[in-house]
Amino acid sequence: MSSTTADVVIIGCGGAGSAAAAELARRGRTVVALDAFDRGHARGSSHGTERIFRAAYTDEVYTMMALVALDGWRDLERETDTRLLSLVGSIDTGFAGELADISTNLTTCGLPHELMDATEAERRFPFFRFEHPVLWQPSSGTVHADGALAAFHRVAWDGGADLRFEDPVIAIDIRSDGVRVTSASGVVDAGSAIVTAGAWADRLLDGIVALPELIVTDEQVFFFRPRADFPWPTFITRTVPELYGLPTPGGLVKAGEHYTGPRVDPDMREAPSEEVRQRVSRWIAENVPGLDPRPVDATTCLYASFPDEDFIIDRVGDTVLGLGLGGHGFKFLPEIGRRLADLAEGETWRGNPFTIDREPRHVGPSGHK
Repeated sequence: MSSTTADVVIIGCGGAGSAAAAELARRGRTVVALDAFDRGHARGSSHGTERIFRAAYTDEVYTMMALVALDGWRDLERETDTRLLSLVGSIDTGFAGELADISTNLTTCGLPHELMDATEAERRFPFFRFEHPVLWQPSSGTVHADGALAAFHRVAWDGGADLRFEDPVIAIDIRSDGVRVTSASGVVDAGSAIVTAGAWADRLLDGIVALPELIVTDEQVFFFRPRADFPWPTFITRTVPELYGLPTPGGLVKAGEHYTGPRVDPDMREAPSEEVRQRVSRWIAENVPGLDPRPVDATTCLYASFPDEDFIIDRVGDTVLGLGLGGHGFKFLPEIGRRLADLAEGETWRGNPFTIDREPRHVGPSGHK
C-alpha cells in the first residue's frame, strides 16, 4: 500500500472536486484527488453534456456568484482552448413575484433582461405556449458539462495534481497536524482535506462533521426532438412542480421536473419512471409545441442537497466542505473551486453565506432559488 504526502487531499472528483484540484494546481499546491468511480462516471451529478448556466435567481447571492463564475468559465475556455459556454439566452416564466425578484437582482448586477406578458412572449418565442409573464435574459445559456470536467482535469494534471479514479476512500482520520485519508490504493497525509463527495458525503463524514440532513433524490430527465430548427433557449417554468429544459450539443432538448424525484440510496438507483415520462411528455405537448412530445431518450441524475437548497462551502478544522450542490451547483464551479481552494489554504470568506451553521435563506413559492 502506497503512502503519499500532499498539501491538500480531495475526496470526490466530480465537478466541485475537479474545479478545486485545478485551482490548487494553478497555485502550485501538491494535490491528490480521490474518486470511488471511473473518470466521467454517470453515478453522481456531474455527468452528461450540458447544464443550465444562468444568473436569473431570486436570491442576489447566487446572481452575483453566477456573474463571477461567468468570468471563470471564460478564463477556463481561454486556458484550455475549449468552448464551454453557449449563451443562447434563457426564459423564466411562472410566479410573478419570483420574476420581479429576479429582475431586481439582474438590474443590480447590470445584466440585461426583459419582462413581457404571455402574448408578447409567444410572439417572440412561437415554439412555446405561456400562461404567465416571461423574463428573458440573453446572457444565460448552457455550460458543456463533460467538456468542463475534462478542462478542469487537464489544468489539474498540467499543474502536477494526482487524480486517482476508481480509488474509493476507506477512512478519514483527523490528526493533530492535518488529515490522513486511507483509500484503496494507499494512505495520503495532507494539511487539509476537501470533501466534495456529493451524495456519499454524509456517510464519509459520519463521526467527523455533523452535517444538516443531506437529501439525495434520483431526478429523471428526458430528451425531445425539435420539430424544426429553432434557436432553442433554456427555460424554467416556476410553478409547482417546476419544470426546466435546455438544448443539448447533439440537437435535442433535455427537459424534466425539478426536485420531484424519489429519495434514494446513491448506490441503489432505479430506471426512469414511466409515470414521470408520461407527465413530462404531457407538459411538453401542452406548453412546448416546438418539440415532439415523445422522448427519444431518458436518464437519471442524483441531487444531493440540503432542505433550503443552499450550499455548504465552509471549513471545519482541517476539513473543507463543498456540499449540497445538487440541482443547481454546476454553473458556479469555477468560483466554487476558487472558494474551496482559499479555505483549504486557510483563508477566510468574510460574510460567507454558505457556512455549515447558517440560517436558512429565501426560497420562492415555486420552492426554487
